[in-house]
Amino acid sequence: MAHMTDEEIFFNDYKEYESGGTKFGIGCVNAYDEEGARDLAERMANVLSSVKAQSDMDMLFSQINIFHDDISVTYLIPSEEAAAEVLETAFGTGTVYDGVSYRLEPYISRKQVLVPAISDILESYPKE
Repeated sequence: MAHMTDEEIFFNDYKEYESGGTKFGIGCVNAYDEEGARDLAERMANVLSSVKAQSDMDMLFSQINIFHDDISVTYLIPSEEAAAEVLETAFGTGTVYDGVSYRLEPYISRKQVLVPAISDILESYPKE
């Protein structure tokens, strides 16, 4: 990843979804340790708004996972306030927000946990 731009890192494992009339995208990145995950979270937070401006997505999320040995953590970075509200509604009490990202333990799967959780919120509050 050292030779990749932040945009390339975000789009390396990126998927798009739609729920309740809202289009959203999630880019997944793996990190080795907490320090690397926090660094990536800062970098993804800095790039999300420009990436969103160039896309037709209503909101974007970056998911950074640490999943090896005895570490199992996910960091979720929202593209803007509306995306942050979706994460707070979906995961609320199970998260710690540090001003940049929401930290969840244990690690969550994009396909099995994150997408269904976001979709449920967006279906409950459909885009007008």
